[in-house]
Amino acid sequence: MTQAQSAIVPDGGPYALYVMLKVTDDAALVLQQCQRLAEIAKQTQEVFGDAQMGVAVGFSPAFCRAHGLAYPEGVTDFRPRESRKHRAPHTDCDVFIHLHGLRHDLNFYVFQQWLTPIKKVVDVVDETAGFRYLDARDMTGFIDGTENPQGLAREAVAVIPDGPFAGGSVALVQRYVHDIPAWERLQQAAQEKVIGRTKPDSIELEDMPDTSHVGRVDIKENGVGLKILRQSLPYGSVSGEHGLLFLAYCQQQHPLDVMLDSMFGERDGKTDMMLSFTQAVTGAIMFMPSQTTLAQYVERLSQPGVA
Repeated sequence: MTQAQSAIVPDGGPYALYVMLKVTDDAALVLQQCQRLAEIAKQTQEVFGDAQMGVAVGFSPAFCRAHGLAYPEGVTDFRPRESRKHRAPHTDCDVFIHLHGLRHDLNFYVFQQWLTPIKKVVDVVDETAGFRYLDARDMTGFIDGTENPQGLAREAVAVIPDGPFAGGSVALVQRYVHDIPAWERLQQAAQEKVIGRTKPDSIELEDMPDTSHVGRVDIKENGVGLKILRQSLPYGSVSGEHGLLFLAYCQQQHPLDVMLDSMFGERDGKTDMMLSFTQAVTGAIMFMPSQTTLAQYVERLSQPGVA
């Protein structure tokens, strides 16, 4: 099988950098630089042996269409969701970068090296540095990603197994800003009802409300659970904005769409109670091609007359 990019399947490091960019000119040059991302990380790893870096780059369906780049059937642009009180906005971006590893400074360094040659032809739409918080908890104090697939199941969930796009993945990227003061006004029992799990040890509640977060995202179709691979991390500062950079990989878009529809009330009119304490401020669907497919993209845009 064509191998997925290195940030997608492995357990994420304690530090990550998530970047959305808009290409303003010279898409061919940007794609060439995207192909170099893995090499920049490899060179950094050779100098700093403790980096353990994973990197991945992806593209929006709109960008692919605009430049004649093939992507999997069923992958569509992010569709905004809006209920009576909550909304999931779409972010206009072309390229998404995901870096993770053991050191924040090396994520910073690799992205800086990558960005410098193309700074004049891209705009950074959103740049978020994530970090593991306590024992892998969200800033709400609850363990994040309890149901994440493990072992060989990670690749089975996240990576397209065969066909022309083998080794690729579909990513959902959303940055959420938490209202921690409002959240902390709740007693622990009430917080557990909102999440659907116990706070100390993340055990699913027996009387879990169907509007809890777990109740909204733990979805079965024909008796089979819809699985995604989360690579999310908290972010922010004590005095400023803070929350969760939600990133999920999947071999197809359908589970990601179903999850969002359920959270934002488009399945049955019921919304995720957690949305009363957090707000999505970005949203994008990205196709994360294999290195083989990425090389094909670069070759296509290098042809004379192709923009």
